[in-house]
Amino acid sequence: MAADLSGGELPNWLITLGASAVTAVGGFFLALVNRGPAMQSAVDGRLRTLIDGYERRVDDLMLEVHCLRDEVVNLRRALAEAHYPNGFGA
Repeated sequence: MAADLSGGELPNWLITLGASAVTAVGGFFLALVNRGPAMQSAVDGRLRTLIDGYERRVDDLMLEVHCLRDEVVNLRRALAEAHYPNGFGA
């Protein structure tokens, strides 16, 4: 399932994913520089929240893909049955 980039626009979910990744990486580097326990704890919590959000979003997208695949299979089956009602192709 590829994104259509012919119009030069990125899907919203891809922009959100990229922005969140940049935020997470920035927070990680900030924690490395400051190394304060409070800051590390806050960054660790934020990273865990982002990772959990990504995992849920990926799970949602995978479920949607599986549902769409099932729908395509059912539509192809219905089309084949309508096109060849006796099942022998003629």
